[in-house]
Amino acid sequence: MPSAADRSCHDAAPILKVTGLAKRFAGGGGISAVSLSAPAGSITAFIGVNGAGKTTTLRCIIGLLEPDAGQISLFGNTSRRAARHRMGFLPEERGLFLHERARDTVAFYGRLQGLPRREACARADLLLDRVGLAHKRNDRLATLSKGNVQRVQILCALVHEPELLLLDEPLSGLDLIAQAEMMSLLAEFQSRGGAVLFSTHTMATAEAVCDRVVILSEGRTVFEGALAEASALAPHGAVVVTTDGAGLAAAAAAVGGRAHPVAGVGEAERWRVVLPREVTHPALIRMFAERGVPIMAFEPIKPGLEGAFWQVAAHTESRAA
Repeated sequence: MPSAADRSCHDAAPILKVTGLAKRFAGGGGISAVSLSAPAGSITAFIGVNGAGKTTTLRCIIGLLEPDAGQISLFGNTSRRAARHRMGFLPEERGLFLHERARDTVAFYGRLQGLPRREACARADLLLDRVGLAHKRNDRLATLSKGNVQRVQILCALVHEPELLLLDEPLSGLDLIAQAEMMSLLAEFQSRGGAVLFSTHTMATAEAVCDRVVILSEGRTVFEGALAEASALAPHGAVVVTTDGAGLAAAAAAVGGRAHPVAGVGEAERWRVVLPREVTHPALIRMFAERGVPIMAFEPIKPGLEGAFWQVAAHTESRAA
């Protein structure tokens, strides 16, 4: 039987829906065709390389930037002002006042969202206790570790109990224990029917936390769907390091594959070799041996989000070229 969160995801209109969003800057960059949705009871990974347009999209949604084109619907309404108190936002830039105390900081953000002072302080205490910082609630942020300051900033986005969370790299600077605590908080938020749009560079984190994926490439949405659907797009092949790139490319082509340079590694180069599904890794290795291609490292591409991401991004870039 599906959970309440699953039923909410499938039956209710999306809490957030973005269609054809565009925002260009005078110096270049921006986004040109971003579309995505965040259903109730979902955590959506928002991934792309640096400069793909993730932060610009989040700023348009929250109202910090005015898009040039497209539509943003929040809670079934296109008015972002009416939805402001129902959203929580963690920006890429961390901007807390370090001379303030932890409890006062979280409560202040609650007051900004309209909470009475007593309620804001009570919620701040509850959240600080939830992430193991109750004993530091009166400490100034300047005395806390970078990870604990990051925890406080995440709590600032949660204190007013929003229905939609927009998070830009929320786990940056957190150790493994703190990451586990934050992921637990997000799971609780999701179970209550909240929606999360979760921008991250870390594919393993996205696979551990999220159930949906939106992939951006060069300012455009190139994939949106369930995590399992995205992972299934991962190619069959391997990442190979060699000092003979031309020989490697010719050997890959001889078995029907395609080779793409990834990065230099000293005198060697790192290549992604994508193979037809029927060609095995041993068959590729034998071809390398027959042609005398020196192999310094060979790692099969694992099914999953990282392989899918590079497959989709590379396909999009090749079409644009």
